[in-house]
Formats: sequence, C-alpha cells, structure tokens
Amino acid sequence: MPGRKAIWLNKQTLSESAAEALRKAILNGQLKPGEWLRQEALAEEMGISQMTVRDALNQLVGEGLAVRIPYKGVRVVSLDVEDVENICAMRGLLEGLAAKLAAENITPEELEQMRKLLPETTISAERESVERARDANREFHEIAIRACRRPFLIRLLKQLWDWLGPYMLYGVAFQVTEEAREEMLKYSERDLERHVQLLEALEARDGEQARSVVEKYMQEVWESTKLFLQRLESSQSMTRTR
Repeated sequence: MPGRKAIWLNKQTLSESAAEALRKAILNGQLKPGEWLRQEALAEEMGISQMTVRDALNQLVGEGLAVRIPYKGVRVVSLDVEDVENICAMRGLLEGLAAKLAAENITPEELEQMRKLLPETTISAERESVERARDANREFHEIAIRACRRPFLIRLLKQLWDWLGPYMLYGVAFQVTEEAREEMLKYSERDLERHVQLLEALEARDGEQARSVVEKYMQEVWESTKLFLQRLESSQSMTRTR
C-alpha cells in the first residue's frame, strides 16, 4: 500500500529518537547502572507506544548499554570495578592507536576545533560546568578518534566510551563527598594538561607521542575513577545499612 512504507519509516524514526533519548539518559547518569527500564512506565513518560519503547530497548540491548533478563525485563547495564578497569585498559590501547594514526591524517580544521574546545574541558564547582566539561571532553577526543580514518576502530571506541560513560570521573563525582568534588577539580587540571599534550603531539605529527599521551591519560583516568567508584560503593553500602 502507498502509505505503508511511510508509516514504517515514521515508526523507525520515532524508535530511533526514543533510543537516543534513553541512551543520553544512561550516559549522563539520569538512568543509573542496574536500573530497570520498564516498558509501560517509559511509554507513559515519553508519550509513545510500548511497541516503540520495546524497539528502542532492543537497540540499547544490541549496543550493550542495557541487558535483557529472562522473565524480568530490561535494565541498564551494570559493570563492576574490574569491568571498568578492563574497559579503560582496552580504551587506552585502542585510542592510543587511533591517536597515532590521527597524527598522520588530522586536518588543520580539526586541530582548530580541538583547540577551541580546550577551555571547555575544565570544570568549576558547579554541576553545570561538570556537564559541559564532560560533553566537551568527549567531543575533543572524538575529533582525534575520527581523524584516524579507520571506521571500524572508530566504532569500537564509541562502544567503549558508551560503556564507560556512567562510570567516568565526571559522572560519579557529584554522587559522593565534598572532599571528592575538590579532588575532581584537581583531576580536571591534570586532564587539561594531557589534552594540551595530545593536541601538541597531533600538531607536530608525532604519532608515537600522541599514543603515549593517550595511554598515560587513560591509566590516570582509571586510577582516579577507581577511587571514586570505591567511595561511591562504600557510601551506598552505608546508606543501605542505616
């Protein structure tokens, strides 16, 4: 029928939009690791059909951002500390390779985009600045990653970034103590230094230096994120025992 294809396309567009909204909510911590994604409740909240929500959830399951539990439903993927460590290690190796390749291929326009983003990757004590810095930080790295010009490597790194999103330092620091927030400001200064070093290596077309900076950066990110995750786990345990 003439209208059937149009209806199918509209449905697909809506499910993609729903999946993107849920994906963003997972990555920014609005939907917490392990939280149940109830089809009926989400359909009511988002003003769409349960079938559209089901299609969106299937996309998230396929991307590894959610898991389907037989006879129970779908929940946001929940990683333990060891999982996060392993993903950080993989991201360090693969993003280091991407940085080395990017040094050969990155354009002056892309370098300028990265330079303009540098000030936005730092934070202040306000939560809004943390959210801006998180987004700018990802965009900064994604420009360098895309410059490797290796589509499969780019897709792999996007998956690793998405998995780590809810667990990264900027995502968990505002769930713990005031002391932890002060430490986060210190780590932000360190991250800015690494970003400057990466940009300089790319501008110099020094692939080995770019790789080294990224690998060192990811090791530092893991070490600081581990501390925050352990504190968050301890804080949640204390809350449950009260």
